[in-house]
Amino acid sequence: MRTRDNPRRSTIIPTYTVHALRLGSIRTEKSAAVQGAAPGIIDIPVWVAAVEGNGRRMLIDTGIKDAEKWSRGAPHSLELGETIDARLAELGWVRADIDLVINSHLHYDHAENNLALPNAQFFVSRAEWEFARDPSSAQAGLYDFEWTGPDLTFMNYTLIGIDYYDVLPGVRVIQTPGHTPGHQSVLISTDEGVLCVTGDAACLMENLTIPAPPGVHISSAVALDSIDKICRLSDRVLMNHDVQIQQFQSSGFPVVPTG
Repeated sequence: MRTRDNPRRSTIIPTYTVHALRLGSIRTEKSAAVQGAAPGIIDIPVWVAAVEGNGRRMLIDTGIKDAEKWSRGAPHSLELGETIDARLAELGWVRADIDLVINSHLHYDHAENNLALPNAQFFVSRAEWEFARDPSSAQAGLYDFEWTGPDLTFMNYTLIGIDYYDVLPGVRVIQTPGHTPGHQSVLISTDEGVLCVTGDAACLMENLTIPAPPGVHISSAVALDSIDKICRLSDRVLMNHDVQIQQFQSSGFPVVPTG
């Protein structure tokens, strides 16, 4: 894992396998993912990262549960087999196997299945937790669901208040605000180098190559700083709305552009 003082220095740490699980899709203007993109409609997948290694199983984000509810703003779909139970079953997992969940942020398409995992410990940034309780009017509708309940209370959540937080050896949370005030991404040690599960800090490769912030953001400058941070600290990226990733892909994720 690269370190804060010397991002390119390596240490001996566990490596993990990361599987891309598709839990729904959203039909939207491309500009919602890449600010300034030419007009055009795209279907963006909703990816969840299932991570295993070092005797642990975890998820980064939990995807969509109720496509019909969210279709009030843009068409959403949840195909047969795209439920959290069905996707985990393809890996030979069940929900009770999940030890940990890291939410990049608490928008519905990244956290709506949180309540399905009452035995897990969740990691959310403190800034995101506080913002989600009383979001700005522009983003309020994206938080219109519950991520705590009778079986999953605030006690299940670890609120991260620092940058470069190691959840496990080889699994590091970094703060990447811009899309939301408390957005975070995850650096994972893999056999192919450091993989960053970006959440919505970067949705498509154009976010990194232009570079351009996601279309939905609270600060363009802050979002661009987070994109630069991801590129400096990682070798590959699993972007949670990347149209080029394949179902159950577990290697060969896109290489971070240089320069």
